[in-house]
Order: sequence, then structure tokens, then C-alpha cells
Amino acid sequence: MFDQVNGAFRKCGSNNSHSLIKPSKSFMLEVRLDSPNFSELLLMTLKSPPTHHNGKDRQKMFNGALSLELSNDHPNMRIIHRKVALILGQWVSEIKDDTKRSVYCALIRLLQEKDLSVRLAACRSLCFHIEDANFSEQGFTDLLPICWDLCFKLIEEVQEFDSKVQVLNLISTLIGRGNEVITFADKLVQFFQKVWEESSGESLLQIQLLIALRSFVTALGFQSPICYNLILPILQKGIDINSPDELNLLEDSLQLWEAILSNAPSMVPQLLAYFPCLVEVIERSFDHLQVAVHITEGYIILGGTEFLSMHASSVAKLLDLIVGNVNDRGLLSTLPAIDILIQCFPMEVPPLISSALQKLVVICLTGGDDHDPSKTAVKASAAAILARILVMNSNYLAQLTSQPSLMLLLQKAGFPAEENILLCLIDIWLEKVDNASSAQRKMFGLALSIILTLRLPQVLDKLDQILSVCTSVILGGNDDLTEEESSGDNMSSSRSQNEGPVPSKEFKRRQIKFSDPINQLSLETSVRDNLQTCAALHGESFNSAIGRMHPAAFAQLKQALKMP
Repeated sequence: MFDQVNGAFRKCGSNNSHSLIKPSKSFMLEVRLDSPNFSELLLMTLKSPPTHHNGKDRQKMFNGALSLELSNDHPNMRIIHRKVALILGQWVSEIKDDTKRSVYCALIRLLQEKDLSVRLAACRSLCFHIEDANFSEQGFTDLLPICWDLCFKLIEEVQEFDSKVQVLNLISTLIGRGNEVITFADKLVQFFQKVWEESSGESLLQIQLLIALRSFVTALGFQSPICYNLILPILQKGIDINSPDELNLLEDSLQLWEAILSNAPSMVPQLLAYFPCLVEVIERSFDHLQVAVHITEGYIILGGTEFLSMHASSVAKLLDLIVGNVNDRGLLSTLPAIDILIQCFPMEVPPLISSALQKLVVICLTGGDDHDPSKTAVKASAAAILARILVMNSNYLAQLTSQPSLMLLLQKAGFPAEENILLCLIDIWLEKVDNASSAQRKMFGLALSIILTLRLPQVLDKLDQILSVCTSVILGGNDDLTEEESSGDNMSSSRSQNEGPVPSKEFKRRQIKFSDPINQLSLETSVRDNLQTCAALHGESFNSAIGRMHPAAFAQLKQALKMP
């Protein structure tokens, strides 16, 4: 659409140049008096700028002829002014630092012209400059108030969809810079409220508004609740699957929902009440699974006990819908949310989501991964969740593995009926330790150390392997976590300098991760203590099993446990 308008204006400009040069000598004389370089400039600006010009040529041209002609307010200069506005947008990468401020001021001035086509061209080019990686925020800060006002005024005057989107893009880009948004938050809330009400029935425009609102929430960060009176009713409409506009608005509404949760300093009742809508979305399809998982994480992290007590059945239903019904990629994106849910509520959650956990057991114990990295990662992550349950709620894992319904599921998947489920899980922990992250390896180690306390003779058959894995984990340390903490600190520092503070949800997620009870437990102490229990339980059989260990492996075990 814009290209057509652009082409129409080129044609119009060409026709006008002929009418200026040919029919009216007196008018031509008048314009020449106002603009000595008019004819030369007209030819230059109505053609694409020559490609052989370098940055210095562009700057010289701007500081000379272009600036001079932009200062000419004659109504018939609008053709040239529009073309100059477009050219300045094409020159973004070639404008040097000492000229940026002048270009910004020129485009702001063009935004104030009476001609709508000139203002739209200036709007488009200004958007390019603000998006530029080398945008000078310092050179633009004092221009923000007038720029906002001009944007608000312009969007009221334009009628066509493309033009409205063009102005919204500039507004979103200004918001994306974020540093001064809070100063203009009240005006922006009023603006968005008015435009949203006027956009009723225009779903394509509402999509652009949802995108702009997402930028607005992100820019406000932990101060985003100041716009909740505007944004939560809009969100409620967008996530209603029975809404007539559901097909058009759902995707962007879900992304807005995620942004609200990511930046919320705390949960509010109205937002808390929306969670069942997410279950309805997933019931219809898995098209929005990734964002749905992020939203669920947000509710777990921000809502805490209140969220779980209010929406326990919805959480169970959501996870049961996902686990076992999505592909490996979808499952890999979901498992971290299950893990953090169990970490936060180790006693309450496992019985609540028993159906989903049964499916994780089936995933671990059936079907080979055939060296498929995705399947291997899924098995390792699922096994780590089951290991966490054993460490944090040992009694429940024993209940889970003895449930008749789990055995039926396993038999349907081809699992031998005579096999002991818990012993098979031990094999998975031993097998997948090399495919696990550092945190998961520690969970495997802690789970295996607890296995040493069981009154099962088969434990002695696996004693060499169990101790080998535990030794490896102890001596290997927790390098991944240390690296993540370091990168997290760097990210926080980087964001504070360039992008503002870390979003509330991310900050709280890190707090939860670093306060994980698994991190506080000593695998070395657990293995040492549980070895003593194992020796007491099995007596001479234990001594025989230890005696069968390779001398080098036993020496490493002594080193790991700091035994004399």
C-alpha cells in the first residue's frame, strides 16, 4: 500500500515539476526568489540519491542544500520536503554523530508540516533513525515531549490502515527505547485507551495496538501496574477463546500476557483469575505451547501458594494435556516448568500431577532414543524430575512407582510386567548422567545415594556403578551452575547499563533457582552417611560388593569422600 502511495507521489511530483517549470513563469520566479537552488534541488530529490555518494557527501548535502530548502515554508515545497524526509530515512547508517541531532530536529520539524504525506514520510524515516543501533538517545531526549504529541496528533488525522500502522510503529519504537517512558505514561495510557476504543471491529489495527502495548509494559518494567486499568480488560478480551476476534487477536494477546507476568512486581487478583483461560487455549491446540509454558512459569513464580490453592485442578489438567501429547521439542520446553513447580511445592504438587508424572515414568522407561539428541534430552530431563521427587519427597516416589495405573500404562507401552519400576529408574539415572546438566547430575547423584538405603539386594549389584557416578559428580563440581551464575551477573550488569533492570519474573526465577534445596545439600555427606547405612543393612554382602570395585575407582571414591 505504502509503495503505491509512494509511486503516486513520485508521479505527482513529476507532474508538478513540469507545471512549475512550464506554465507559470511568474510562479517559478516567486519560488526561485525563496529558493535559489530550487531547480537543481528538485531534480536531485525527485530521483534516487546517487549510489557513489559517501557519508561525507551526505552530510555536506544535508548541511547545505537540504537544510536550506527545509527552511523554506512555502506550501509548494511539500513535494521536495516529502522526498527529503524519505531520503533522510535511507541515509540512517551514513549520518555521523555530529549531525544526528540536526537530522532528528529536521524530521521533527517535518512532522509538524500541514501536508499529511510529508508528515507520514517523516514518521517513517524517524522510526528508522530511532531503531538504528547507533541512535543517539542523548541527542533526542529533549525532543521526546513534542515527538509524542505529534504522534498522538498524527494518528488522529490519518484514516487508512497502513498510515495508522506507520504511526503506531513509531510509537512502539519510541516506547522500545524505554528510558523516558514513565514520564509520559499517563499520556500514553490515555492515548492507547482512546485508540483501542476507536479500533473496535478493526482486528488488524488491534493487533498492532497489542504489539505496542507489549512494548509499553516491557518499557515500564516493575512500574507496569500503573497501566493495569487499561491493559487487563484488553487482555481479558484477547484471551477469551469464545470471542469473535479470537482467531486474530489470540497470539498477540498471549504474548502481551507473558509480558505482563514477566514485568509484574507481584500478582494481582484480576490477573490471578485469568489462568483457567490458558487451559482452554491449550485444550484447543498446542500452537501456542511455548508462550503458554512461559505464562505458567510466571504464575508459579509470582502467584506462589495462592496460585496453587486457587488453580490446583487447572494446573493438573494443563500438564496432563501437554505431557505425552506433544513432540520432544514441546516437552523439553515444558519440563523446566514442572521442575520449578515441584521445587516450590515438593509435598503438595507430586500427588496433584500424578497423571503427568506417570507419563514421565513411561517416557523414561520405554522407547529407545536411538542416539536422537532430542529424545535423549527429554529422557534426561524427565529422569531428573523424578530424581528430584525422590530427594525431596521420597515416600511419594515409592507410592507413584507402585500404582497399578502406572503399570497398566507401562504394559501398554511394551514394558515387561515382571520388571521392578524403581530399579529400572536407577538404570536410567546411571545411563543418562552423561547427558545431563550439572544441576541434573547432582540430582541423579543425590537420588542414587538415597537408593543405597533401600533394603533391596539388587542395590549391591549396582553398587559399583552408583558409587562411580556419585564420585564423578562430586569431583566434577558444579561448573554449569557457577557459569550460569556468572553469566546471570553479567546479564544483570549489562542490562543495568543498556536495557534497564532485569524483569521481575526473571529476577524471582533466579532467586528460586539459587535457593533450590538441591543446591544446599551436600552430595559428599549424603553418600558418606548412606554408605554407612548400606553397610549396616547388608553386612558381609556389602563388604564383598565394595571389594569387587576396581582399585582406581575405590581410590577416587576415597578422595571424593575425603576418607583416610
